[in-house]
Amino acid sequence: MSDTQSPSLFKSERDISMLSSLSTACLYHLPLRTTFRLAADAGFDGVELVMCPEVWLRGADFVAEAARRYDLTVYSVHQTLLCISPRGSGAGRIVDAVDTALALGARCVVAHTTWAEGWEELKAQHWLDTIQACQERLGDSDTRLSLENLGIYTDAQHSLLQEVPALVNFAARYDLAITLDTCHVGTEDLVTAYQLVKDRLVNVHLSDLSFSSSRLPHPLLQGLFTRHRMPGQGDLPLDDVMRRLAADGFAGPISVEVSPLALGMWPFSKIEERLAKLVSYVRSFEKTHEMVPRP
Repeated sequence: MSDTQSPSLFKSERDISMLSSLSTACLYHLPLRTTFRLAADAGFDGVELVMCPEVWLRGADFVAEAARRYDLTVYSVHQTLLCISPRGSGAGRIVDAVDTALALGARCVVAHTTWAEGWEELKAQHWLDTIQACQERLGDSDTRLSLENLGIYTDAQHSLLQEVPALVNFAARYDLAITLDTCHVGTEDLVTAYQLVKDRLVNVHLSDLSFSSSRLPHPLLQGLFTRHRMPGQGDLPLDDVMRRLAADGFAGPISVEVSPLALGMWPFSKIEERLAKLVSYVRSFEKTHEMVPRP
């Protein structure tokens, strides 16, 4: 893939310019089949599967059956949010996600970058070796490995690839795709970040970030109440980025990744209402004049 050609993993058979996808992390506290049902009822086109114990116990066939049952596409597979997986901790979690993506025929694997501050660190070398091994494993398949930009919220956090230009340069060097997490962009200019990554962009994690609540007394409270909010509940220029994605003909999924707290967690009526609002938000940016009717 050249540096100037955007990946086209997700060309829609229905010519829909915005594919709506629900990250299963949004409802990490619920069984996957329930999450799939809620996603389908809300009108999502598909899901981003975040690896979890239920997948490890029940296998990829269970996930595939649930997707068929609710007419959903598993667009992407995200490494687990837990610190361990059947393929080990650290970078082993990426291998775990790659295995499942290949089994499901998902087009994108979302991997976190390393928190190392120097390439001489052992964890950085292990992460890089894993990335290269996964690239070889994917080979000529239709599945691509995509790096997600890190969320840097304090001056105490540092990483080799925390700056978007560094991430783009690394992705170009190793022929990797990019997943842009709008919340993780943080205090950087979101529109500028999009312009930097768009040539390698295959997936968008959509959620808002509130700066006004950043003075909460504890980091845990800050994370719970300021990050991964519903669009419009924060301070990010999400509308501007969505309009640019539509104008540029972005063909990948808009993977909604709001926190369970932002969705309400309970009761289901509140979750269903907010999921429907999220689908409506994504679809409001579709190029309707270029679409065929939805079935």
